[in-house]
Amino acid sequence: MRCVVVALLLAACVDTGPGPAPRVDPKYARAHVLETAPADLDKFDVAVGDKLIYLGNKIDRPRLAPGQSLTIKHYWKVVKPIGKGWRPFALVRGPAGTADFMNLEPTDMQVAYPVERWKAGDIIEDEQPITMRPDWASPYAFVYVGLIEVGRHGTLDRMPVTGARTQDRAIVAAKLELDLSRAPPPVGTIHIPRASGPITIDGMQIDQAWTTAITSPEFVTADGSPDPNGKATAKMTWDDQFLYLFVSVVDSDVTSPYKTHDDSLWKADAIEIFVDADGNRAGYIEVQVNPHNATFDSWFAGPRGPAGDVSWSSDMVTAVKVRGTADGGDTDQGWDVEIGIPWAAIKGRDDRMPVTIPPRIGDRWKLNVVRVDFKSGSDRPSATSPVNGPDSGPAVRLLDRHMTRHLRTRLAGPAGRAMVAAWTASRSTGLPPSYAPNCARLARIRTRCSRWSIHRRCMSGRSRTGTG
Repeated sequence: MRCVVVALLLAACVDTGPGPAPRVDPKYARAHVLETAPADLDKFDVAVGDKLIYLGNKIDRPRLAPGQSLTIKHYWKVVKPIGKGWRPFALVRGPAGTADFMNLEPTDMQVAYPVERWKAGDIIEDEQPITMRPDWASPYAFVYVGLIEVGRHGTLDRMPVTGARTQDRAIVAAKLELDLSRAPPPVGTIHIPRASGPITIDGMQIDQAWTTAITSPEFVTADGSPDPNGKATAKMTWDDQFLYLFVSVVDSDVTSPYKTHDDSLWKADAIEIFVDADGNRAGYIEVQVNPHNATFDSWFAGPRGPAGDVSWSSDMVTAVKVRGTADGGDTDQGWDVEIGIPWAAIKGRDDRMPVTIPPRIGDRWKLNVVRVDFKSGSDRPSATSPVNGPDSGPAVRLLDRHMTRHLRTRLAGPAGRAMVAAWTASRSTGLPPSYAPNCARLARIRTRCSRWSIHRRCMSGRSRTGTG
């Protein structure tokens, strides 16, 4: 969208060389001083002092998504010359009580034909381009316009207005409807496609649905953690019953002494999944699986406070295939784990958690995946994850299966080869620069990960009781 805006400005401006700003072509101004206003405008007829009448406007798209652009054409009738000391203002606000706000820059018409030069009888067509902030959070936006004294900023410094659809000495020129479900995700978001077919939890990714699942790059070693034995990658997909995860680990030393449910699996080789469904850090679930297919699940009522409730059960379905043994002391090739987490488990013990089960397109979630690796004879674990950095977790967006093709189209590789958007291995930005602008245009269910203390806890090697 940014490129489009630049192109439009270049079409309307003449570059006069070095200087503070380009000059708008005078022909542009002459073309937008009209003899009569269009008959199909939304009529206002609001008096602005005794100088102007705001006749109305035309909007090309009153419904849009955050990050998208629209154009409002304002029509002003000059009753008396305005003279010096006044300037137009335009701003966008969300509903009362919200923080959404945008101050709009002067338009090309206001630059080419300043208001102090407006003549009695002029009808000014003033095109106002607006690009909504990508982080706009309110379902509505209100556009306010008017005149204000130069160098002043208060409501009472505005020229009085008289008529309907006015507020605080400003004309409420438009009410825009924002489709928040299509808002661009934050940098670092990953997109999880809906399963393209049934999945049988058997520890093998032979089901067709895994071919269309999101695939991560190699997991990143946590800061300060030793490198693990081999690498790990993950795939994710979902349907109306489960959130599915498949992790493939390359490891020449697969080892864990833990074989019983709710043992301290995190003290040896294991895969951990953390889900904070409503993203408020007030409660989350943690589930784990190790190479013996032993499981651990716990509900935490706070971010990392009191011990978890290990009496809670996720009823997840798991299967493991070890390429070698999980007993240590021998040479292995690695292990694979396939997990199905029921949506009913996502709320943990918080039945009032405001999430929809099963999820809907547009819902927002938080989660993270961590691999813990121990070398035989060592008491220092290695922790790796699809992402690393201060937030220690990716943003995630679930996609309807019908969006999968759209996703791949945005991120197509050479010769049209599909390249699925994936977890990032970037330590600094959270998402490779080539992914970020494309992911910003892909929309459905979003999940953003909170700051987990996963890596630091794994690296410390300290024991814990009922914590994950």
